[in-house]
Amino acid sequence: MKKGLLILSVLVFLSSCDVWLVEVPYDPRDNFTGRFNVEEYSETYDVLTKYKVRIVKDGDAYSNAVYISNFYGEDLEILGEVVGDRLIIPHQSINGYVIEGTGRIEYGDLVMTYSVDDYYDNNGLVDFCNTVYFRR
Repeated sequence: MKKGLLILSVLVFLSSCDVWLVEVPYDPRDNFTGRFNVEEYSETYDVLTKYKVRIVKDGDAYSNAVYISNFYGEDLEILGEVVGDRLIIPHQSINGYVIEGTGRIEYGDLVMTYSVDDYYDNNGLVDFCNTVYFRR
């Protein structure tokens, strides 16, 4: 009898509890944000360059924009757009550089391919870069 009363008491107690489910919204930009050590290979100049960048989300929670600081190792801040599992660098002109490209996450690192055209460099070459952003 005592055992039955104990089980009944536990059931009554548990049925009186409210269960709250808190759903945290998923933001795909979180996959691309952080601080990175960069290894950038220029196919045009056959040069490997190393530098650091930071990627931050735009302040608007409904935006797909991120900002990449120290892009190309030239202290440029450029706009990127996260579309699904891709980071798109739309065609943009900043401080005499025309930039565009794309990137994706591979094994936790960001792999990017982009082109950089320097208006101030009179050689007429566009720099095509393959870059890996390693998380720090």
